[in-house]
Amino acid sequence: MLVECPKCSRRHEAPKAQRSSTVACPCGEKLEVLPWLSYRQVITESRRVECPLCSRGYDLGRYRHDTELACGCGSLFVVQHPATAAALRGRRKSDGASRLLEMELHGLIDTTRLIHTCARDLDALLPLVIRISTDMLEVSGTSIALRDKAEGGLVFRYAVTEGDVSSLLSFRLLEGEGVVGNCVSNRASIIVNNVKDDPRFSNKADSESGFVTRSILCVPLIVEEDCIGALEFVNKRSADGFSRHDLLLADAVASQIAIAIRNVQLAQEALEAERLAAIGKAVTGVAHCVKNMLNGLQGGMYILKSTLKKSGAEVSDRGFVMLEHNLGRLTDLVMDMLLYSKEREPEYESSDLNELTASVVELMRPKAAERRLVLAFHPDPGVGKVELEPKGIYRCILNLVSNGLDACQAESAAVDVATMLDGSDGVVIEVRDQGCGMDESVLRSLFQAFFSTKGSKGTGLGLSVTKKIIEEHRGRIQVESETGKGAVFRVRLPRQRPVPLQAKTAPDR
Repeated sequence: MLVECPKCSRRHEAPKAQRSSTVACPCGEKLEVLPWLSYRQVITESRRVECPLCSRGYDLGRYRHDTELACGCGSLFVVQHPATAAALRGRRKSDGASRLLEMELHGLIDTTRLIHTCARDLDALLPLVIRISTDMLEVSGTSIALRDKAEGGLVFRYAVTEGDVSSLLSFRLLEGEGVVGNCVSNRASIIVNNVKDDPRFSNKADSESGFVTRSILCVPLIVEEDCIGALEFVNKRSADGFSRHDLLLADAVASQIAIAIRNVQLAQEALEAERLAAIGKAVTGVAHCVKNMLNGLQGGMYILKSTLKKSGAEVSDRGFVMLEHNLGRLTDLVMDMLLYSKEREPEYESSDLNELTASVVELMRPKAAERRLVLAFHPDPGVGKVELEPKGIYRCILNLVSNGLDACQAESAAVDVATMLDGSDGVVIEVRDQGCGMDESVLRSLFQAFFSTKGSKGTGLGLSVTKKIIEEHRGRIQVESETGKGAVFRVRLPRQRPVPLQAKTAPDR
């Protein structure tokens, strides 16, 4: 590209670099050249133009067709002479094709280089990449739509179009909606050169932004068999519309973008894992200290009650009940923190699952009676002995039954606990309640640490610890629920102690 000295109008060749540089003019002027990807492209056929950013005037009639002239403020003028362009198309088709191929190769090289240099900053990387793609495929606009795992559907994260694009950012489509939604759902590229004739086209984005879509090329973003979104190009400037060649170029760019997104996700996951590991160590240390303090408090409580009883003093039991209740809650929280913060192997014993479950139900009957709820146990006599850690599974069943009772708001609502066989080598513990139920957003976050729908009454660790203990037994927990229709939790456990992972992978001797 060229830069023009504002003092003497000399022209200087400037490299397309990714860093700022200066060009010394013989007249003594120092010309600043910005990183070339930061320039705002202005394609013009006018002989005389005024820079839209700094108002400096240029005589573009002095420059040849397709010359790129960089202004110091950030505008990049691309000179277009219609007559020259027509002559080139008619007399130098082979040269034009070579020039086009060279531009496309440079675009792919620049995309790859950018992805490697800005790999950890998607918000800086992707707008630059789609600007390159927009120029390379000669389209009016490009956007990236990504799958929203938390809320479902597709959300537009990045867009470059002619005009204002702010209304397109965070614009949403349902899975399967529009050309983009079809592309993601079917994991297949789509070319639509006349959107009016295609029933898959949705005009929601046009209505939102005022943009007019005529043609679309959409390619999926796929990494490791997972479709994470789509790259969409709109309005091919050529009258012939999008071609197979455009599709191949778009696929090449999409694969690079998908890899970049996955690399950022992996880096974020690694940082999150390190952060959680550090938190886990801190929590373990604090929990051990608090556990020791609780042991002292519980011992002191026992001595105090014994002394008062021997002295014959009349003391209201209400204060002791409050103290014991809150000490119990604090003890449960500390034990949950200790269980959640470290990896462990269960201490297996051959245990009667029906007896273990029945002891939990009996423990929770006073709570059910106090709230006028029905708590029933339906054991399967065929379950018998199971290899498990009694303390851990007891805690899991206790959490599920307690949650089921808390979810029931109407009097006479029922919580049914059952055990049953799961084939020949497994067992199931089922807790079914007639409570308030849960919607999709709650179900998605249900087993996350510190997520709770109980407000200050819950710690958000109960179900996280339950899931962790069950998975340590090589089992799994499933939940079914709808708002207003209660919930069903099913815990599936192997009947026999699982073979340790090291033993499975150990080589034969």
